[in-house]
Amino acid sequence: MIVDAAVRCFYQHGYDGSSVRDIAQEAGVTPAALYHYYSSKQNLLVDIIARFMASSIDKTEAALRRAGPDPVARLFAAAQAHVLWNASDVASSFIVNSEIRSLEPAHREQNIAQRDRLQRLFDACVEEGCAEGVFTAPWPLEASRAVVVMCTFVARWYRESGPLSPEEIAWRYGHMALSLVGATRGPRFEPPTYESESVNAP
Repeated sequence: MIVDAAVRCFYQHGYDGSSVRDIAQEAGVTPAALYHYYSSKQNLLVDIIARFMASSIDKTEAALRRAGPDPVARLFAAAQAHVLWNASDVASSFIVNSEIRSLEPAHREQNIAQRDRLQRLFDACVEEGCAEGVFTAPWPLEASRAVVVMCTFVARWYRESGPLSPEEIAWRYGHMALSLVGATRGPRFEPPTYESESVNAP
């Protein structure tokens, strides 16, 4: 309840524009009750970001396990999982990717460590694919970073009211990820069906 209220406040007004009193009011509790669970607004932000990043890592690792050893399937699955997770909670994704500037130094280091761990999952896929000759990217790590940024920022424009489902968007982004790394082949299954060629931009 308190975390959800903080997400709404930070998303609508930014971290600096949201007070503890604002969050408590949004949650329907007193500031004193909020302080019983969180010692500061900073700790609330840290919890939101750390939870979201931990789930990002878990979901990517799960997708990689399901995909098996093939680098093409692994990168495709990782990209899809990352799109689906960020589209599933646009507000939290926005906060995670815009409020790192508001983290205190020690907390920022923790966040950077989580980001690095997530990035390394993608890096390994791309490096494996290049080593096996199924990816032809001349700069594998730069291509890997581009994939992560591209998939993360779906949350900046995705709207539930748009014509494409998250799964359809994730399928397209999986293919774009393979294009970025110069994949010599794609996944061997049919695309999802959809009615419109437009995307879910506002």
